[in-house]
Amino acid sequence: MIRTVRNHILKQIQEESNLGRKPFLEVIVDLTTLEKCGKFKEFENLISVYNGKRGLHLVVLYLVFGKWRIPWSFRICGGKGTTIPAQLGLKLVQHLPKIFSSNFQTLILADTAFGSRNLFTAYVNSNIMQLSD
Repeated sequence: MIRTVRNHILKQIQEESNLGRKPFLEVIVDLTTLEKCGKFKEFENLISVYNGKRGLHLVVLYLVFGKWRIPWSFRICGGKGTTIPAQLGLKLVQHLPKIFSSNFQTLILADTAFGSRNLFTAYVNSNIMQLSD
């Protein structure tokens, strides 16, 4: 189902991007917390505290093209001792289809919750720079 929806989205975006110069595609990396209180035994390994908030922490990647804001993918932050949110966000960006970098001027925007130094360091140390040609 997800593949079908994504393919449809790609087709729609491609049809609108064929006119004129390369359009802009905003890629937004957002850290969202679904706050939880109480006990959740089934989700004990997923509930953690980050930036003073206890809950399920999601890194969500949105594509913004024209009037569309499309949630494209997400990862769950595992808490202490796992991959930091900035690195999760960069992995999401790195796994975007190559068609985006070839057909669009790509702008990557990130939520301030990632911490500017962590995100910038992860960005510089990755191969992501090839995305924005």
